[in-house]
Amino acid sequence: MLYKNYRHCTDIQVRFNDIDSLKHVNNACYLSYCEIGRVNYFHAIFRNHINWIDRGFVLARTEMDHLNPIFLQDKVKCYTRIEKIGTKSITVSNCIVKENKSEIIECANALGILVAMDYKKELSIDVPKEWVALIKTFEIEL
Repeated sequence: MLYKNYRHCTDIQVRFNDIDSLKHVNNACYLSYCEIGRVNYFHAIFRNHINWIDRGFVLARTEMDHLNPIFLQDKVKCYTRIEKIGTKSITVSNCIVKENKSEIIECANALGILVAMDYKKELSIDVPKEWVALIKTFEIEL
């Protein structure tokens, strides 16, 4: 199972608003679940080391494989990790799962490329060495 390779997990609350006419979570909500996981991941590893008003990341690209539907009553988790650190970007991986009784079912796998940015200058920047060090401390395999 892919999710076992992740060190960070966020519980996701499925909202009634997420359900579409087919009675499952609409595909667009999966990206929001990834965003929730990503933000919680950043808070966990960066803590107060980033002034998010001045610098941070912007999402440049996403791709997702939808594997199984999610329903209103499902217990959902979003696993998050950083797969790659480039000069100006990072690749973030998410695995969304649902827990039913004694089994865990993968519902979606996603990749996002985030570019490091200076928000005030509106320019991309190299991923700061301090951020890289914090990521590598958490993601031991990088």
